[in-house]
Amino acid sequence: MRTCHSQLLVAIIILGGLSSSPRADTQAPRTYSYVLDPAVSIAGSAVVKVVRDGPLEAVDQILPASAGRAKEFHTRVLYDFRAHKIYSQVISDPSVPCTVMTYRSPAAPQEFDVITGWAVPMKELLARAKQLRKETVNGVSARVMEVKGDQGEQTVWVADRGGFPVKLVMRPAGKPPITMLEIKDLSFAKPPASAFTRPSGCQVVPGESTATGGHAEIGTGATARGSASKTTPKVTSVTLRPVADYSGICPARVRLTGTITVDKPGKVFYQFGAGTMEPGKTLTFTRAGTKTVTSELTFGADSGPGSRIGIGAVLHATGEDASGNPDLFIDVSKNVDFTITCTDGAVAGGRALEARSPPPTSAKPSVTAVELSVTPTRYKGACPVVVKLVGTLKADGPGTAYFQFQAGALGAGRDGTVQIGADGTATVTSEGQASQTPEVQQVRFLGGMEPRGHQENAKWVDVMLDIQCTN
Repeated sequence: MRTCHSQLLVAIIILGGLSSSPRADTQAPRTYSYVLDPAVSIAGSAVVKVVRDGPLEAVDQILPASAGRAKEFHTRVLYDFRAHKIYSQVISDPSVPCTVMTYRSPAAPQEFDVITGWAVPMKELLARAKQLRKETVNGVSARVMEVKGDQGEQTVWVADRGGFPVKLVMRPAGKPPITMLEIKDLSFAKPPASAFTRPSGCQVVPGESTATGGHAEIGTGATARGSASKTTPKVTSVTLRPVADYSGICPARVRLTGTITVDKPGKVFYQFGAGTMEPGKTLTFTRAGTKTVTSELTFGADSGPGSRIGIGAVLHATGEDASGNPDLFIDVSKNVDFTITCTDGAVAGGRALEARSPPPTSAKPSVTAVELSVTPTRYKGACPVVVKLVGTLKADGPGTAYFQFQAGALGAGRDGTVQIGADGTATVTSEGQASQTPEVQQVRFLGGMEPRGHQENAKWVDVMLDIQCTN
């Protein structure tokens, strides 16, 4: 599948899966500017500069010179939401003609505009995240939120004003942390009109593009590539082989195998993704043809027996010119979905062994239901107001259960363990307060029996709030 174009940023994948449908938020500011540094892309770390004034938004993306890139690669896209147009330029290579294309979305892609485009993902994130503390990042007051998953942890600094991500750090299991994005030089002042100067003489590209991608924003291969097409190999096909579901002892090592086909000799940058994007590699073709690429990934390093992990894998590839600049198109394989089911057993050297037969004992108890009571659920008046949460776990037998209050918007996030008695019930509490109208009007209570596994094996219940602070 041939997809984006000048948008080389990889969509951030929130652990546990979030909606990635960008939209315009009516409460989001309409005038702002900032710098994303870093902003992770398929071609490596990038710097993105965003300037918006109502219906106009300009996005500059800069890939600095590096060991594999002889010079800086700089693109600019100007969005005119009122006229439904986008103007695209390769600033670092004037020989590539600028283009203009129809654009139907009311906002820039989520990957670029974290202020307007992240409204929906942030609401879902905050409903499941645990608040750790408050910090100031580059002059922006923010809440530090944490989300844990089987493939690692994610820490997000969420702006108090606006609720957008100020900084995002991924901590994949067994790997060093990666700063995916960080906002710097944030300003809500009106930018100068010169920031939105339309380029002249642009080629008109037929078709349409939207914030969710799927269409070329820098024209067709014949027009957009310009002189670069003479040296840059075109990736004509990317495939990823199906992966069988796994059931056994965790952690499990899974080999991903794909193929990349090009039309001429040259270099191709490729990257596997499965929950998070793996570090990319460069592949050299001495002639047109197909080569096989592989990557071995580990899943379920922190998962207990009974955990079931759903994985969606993908392979990205794009040609590079002699200077290491990526092609303006990224080819993406079809998603390959598979599951990892962790069973009881022994582990040696990190490799899964044959599962041992469980001893002939009675079945382990499981949580059959959870309940959550929130007081108050409806409130309108002066704040702060204290909010109390009472969670109840019901199980089909006694044992140790784990629980989690996901109420970061109230500062009432809490987790731990509790003993379920012979009556099959246990009650736990948490308390927080709303100092201002919560940006996320939802709290969740989750519980399951130890050993703690993947959250999809637990039971949970959500309670919607209606808290309005009038002061």
